[in-house]
Amino acid sequence: MTIGYGTLYYPFAILGPEIARAQGWSNSFVFGVFSVALLTSAATASVVGHAMDRFGARPVMVVGSFFATCVLVNLSFVETMVGFAVAMLLIEFAARMVQYETGFAALTALHGRNARRPIAHVTLVAGFASTVFWPLIHWLLGFMDWRGVFLVLAAINFLVALPIHMLVPNRPELRAADRNDEPEPQTASAAGLVAQPLRDPGLLQPGRRMPAFLLLSLAFAGGSFLMSAVHTSFFLILDQMGRAAALAALAGAVIGPMQVAARLIEMVTGERVASSMVGLISTGTLFLGIVILAAGLWFDADLVIIAFAVSFGIGQGLNFIARAILPARLFGTDGYGAMTGKLATIRLFAMAGAPFCTALALTHAGIGITFAMLIGIAAVSVAASWALWGIERRCGSAQALASAQ
Repeated sequence: MTIGYGTLYYPFAILGPEIARAQGWSNSFVFGVFSVALLTSAATASVVGHAMDRFGARPVMVVGSFFATCVLVNLSFVETMVGFAVAMLLIEFAARMVQYETGFAALTALHGRNARRPIAHVTLVAGFASTVFWPLIHWLLGFMDWRGVFLVLAAINFLVALPIHMLVPNRPELRAADRNDEPEPQTASAAGLVAQPLRDPGLLQPGRRMPAFLLLSLAFAGGSFLMSAVHTSFFLILDQMGRAAALAALAGAVIGPMQVAARLIEMVTGERVASSMVGLISTGTLFLGIVILAAGLWFDADLVIIAFAVSFGIGQGLNFIARAILPARLFGTDGYGAMTGKLATIRLFAMAGAPFCTALALTHAGIGITFAMLIGIAAVSVAASWALWGIERRCGSAQALASAQ
């Protein structure tokens, strides 16, 4: 996951301007292509999800790593705008096969209802993707051009990520006992079988899932919109607030450690905190962060911007975990890949549209209206998360009562 984000997502913040300068293209063209590629990748997320359910996550990740190697090599040789646009579309398709959703599906297939802690472990490490790859890319640019950097990133996928993905255990086949949720420890031991993951049917029956699906879509799409808007437009927002670029860089440096700290706390607390509560805390702290940032229009203290970074970093860190554990909790582990693929499709549309909408609001409506838009979206996400918390609490109580009887 660290390599997936470090080679297919984060490099363009640094290499985008390098590509534009070397090729004589505008920054708006380069980043516009990146946004469009991200938008079109939303259409492939559901396809990748179905493939994970059918073939298992390991084959998808192996193909994804090899494909990522090929498209990064291809990108290093592009000369035309059309070639660059096609290469970016292919890169985003490869990204869908090697980033969080695929990894979460692999862990859910392997660990079933016990996947929460392994997921926290993965997000904890992968949270350092930008910390590792941004300095690496800066260092590489000291003695090679952007084309050489992409060749190095391709080699990392081929030599490191691909072998790791080949070693990942594929989805185990369930024995009849597992399908009936009846453990057979003596039979399994006698046959020399490895214990299978505990399947989880989920709290909601198939006919009662649509309201929860819509609420998850709202919560996840809203969170992704906010994070994408801040990541791409933070310097512009602070500039319109009259704050220095150095303060934006300092706030960005605070967000990363805070999201890792939040994931570490989640890893320690684990099952003691309800899955929906993780989502509610995530959307709540994202909302609080945006409100604090908007308060910077009236309060000049730099501490306001740092407080925003702390709150927003916590929300961002927990957002990825909530996206992994909430669908499994509500809908179960069967069909997990297809379900998360559908949710990712909606979320990626919001994520891709955020930079354009935020830039448009800043340019034509001003900073006040921009904050009103962001706060409104954050509030909708909080409301959706609150409703999901109520659903999990009611269904969990009903399930516990039924088990007791």
